[in-house]
Amino acid sequence: MRKISFLAALLFCGITAFSQAVKDRNVIPVAVSLNQVLRMTITNGGNIEFVFNTIDDYKNGISAEAGNPGDGMYLTDFTVSSSTRWLLTYGAEQATFLGTDDPSRTFTLDNVGFTITNNGLNTFESATTAKGTTATASLFSVPTNNATEVAALQAYPVVLIEDNNTVNANAGDAADNSFTLNWRAGTAEGTTATVPMNQVKLIDQSPSPAPDRYVVNVLFDLSIN
Repeated sequence: MRKISFLAALLFCGITAFSQAVKDRNVIPVAVSLNQVLRMTITNGGNIEFVFNTIDDYKNGISAEAGNPGDGMYLTDFTVSSSTRWLLTYGAEQATFLGTDDPSRTFTLDNVGFTITNNGLNTFESATTAKGTTATASLFSVPTNNATEVAALQAYPVVLIEDNNTVNANAGDAADNSFTLNWRAGTAEGTTATVPMNQVKLIDQSPSPAPDRYVVNVLFDLSIN
């Protein structure tokens, strides 16, 4: 009986010594797809037309600023929704306005100008400062000196609004990036502006602009910065 018990004990010890741990492995694939969101939406003022029909119009010009007759007619409201840093390029499709009655007649672009009103949560860099100077600002605009000056209309392409190269990117939705362009014509504003308007009022220009309906398409191109 002792021998049998001893042998059984040896067999039990051997099984214990040479057994291996049991394990199992499972794999769950995880993927993240980032789809680019990049959209500009013009919500108001997609067609701007200035009609000069009084001497006062020729003397003072027509403006979107409050107090001018029909000022609300000369506003363009738009929003930008982007999942990444963005820049907005703009400009007239041609070098001048062209007459519709007589296409040989031209009207210089700098007779028309605009300011930018910022309605969103993203903010512009301080005026007359270098890009990225204010760490909390997300937006930068050279033509309007960061939404502080009247800028003359220019030919495409001109970067109108861009990222400020700070930790606070200008990405966001319509609540973050909401703007109004306040158009004007013949007001001769912005003598010291970065891109000044024509400094001669329409009534004083030589030669005088010929009566006609002058038109130009203004392009807006939103892209990743």
